[in-house]
Amino acid sequence: MNRAPYGVTLGLALGFLVLAMLAGAFWGTADLPWDARISALLRLPDAQPNLQLIIWEWRLPRVIMVALVGGGLALSGVIMQALLRNPLAEPYLLGLSSGASAAATAAIVWLPATFVASFGLDLLAFLGAMLAFILTLGLAFQPGRGMDKLVLILAGVAISLFFSSVSAFFIHLADPQVTREALSFLMGSAAGARWADLPPLAIALPLGLLATWLCATMLDAVLLGDERAVALGVPLPVLRLALLSLAALLTGLSVAGAGIVGFVGLIVPHMARLLVGAPHKKLIPLAVVLGMIVLVVVDLLCRIVLAPEELPLSVLLALFAAPPFVFILRRVRRGF
Repeated sequence: MNRAPYGVTLGLALGFLVLAMLAGAFWGTADLPWDARISALLRLPDAQPNLQLIIWEWRLPRVIMVALVGGGLALSGVIMQALLRNPLAEPYLLGLSSGASAAATAAIVWLPATFVASFGLDLLAFLGAMLAFILTLGLAFQPGRGMDKLVLILAGVAISLFFSSVSAFFIHLADPQVTREALSFLMGSAAGARWADLPPLAIALPLGLLATWLCATMLDAVLLGDERAVALGVPLPVLRLALLSLAALLTGLSVAGAGIVGFVGLIVPHMARLLVGAPHKKLIPLAVVLGMIVLVVVDLLCRIVLAPEELPLSVLLALFAAPPFVFILRRVRRGF
């Protein structure tokens, strides 16, 4: 298969990302004149204050948030698929999404609204995700033997089932008017994102990208098998714990920023492999950019398809992810 030069592919992806983010800032549920949109985006003297408010305080933070979430989930997916040597691995495999949803649902249903508003639903969701990750690691770690990949996956499934049951139990007991906010979180949405919500993921994603890129050669070795990786000098237990912790951090922050957003961490790494192949030096940056593009475009469609109503992110993601997922399954049958 002939592929375009890597620089061209990455450059085109970055250019498309800029265009997608501009489209996300320009389009939305509010129908604005084009000249007014440009003036508000550039903050020209003749820009209307209410339009500046819509673009700079509502749309831009949301667009940047979904871009960061898409990049974080895509990077986590690359890490998970490499370390577990499983093409169907994805960031939520360790129970992070279920832990975050259980914490967020419990906060919405049982805690006073003033407490949740002051403490932050995103922080509570992040703490729930980290609790699930710690429990999964605790179940998978065996003294003297380290961490077993199969046990890690099974532990993640068990933790996911447990916290999913807790979330369902809370929603079943809650008042119907309260459950709407919880369901919105469970189905994914970046509505209401503010500039103050961006720094945690905006700092963690570039640092995580750099750290993972520096480990790219070791990740290539891991794909050869644990024994060969160790023989090549890869400190496998340390690498696995460090990068899994990084993936958990990025996933937890992503869940806190936009709720439960599925399929990005599973599908996007495979999209990047089709374009640049398996070497992680090339795969990692492109996967992050593609993850950003996918979620920015899907979020824009969620806002305009049924305007002025909005669709949850998971609805359109599931529709668009089904054909690529079938394609991935066919590739898995031929080997990863």
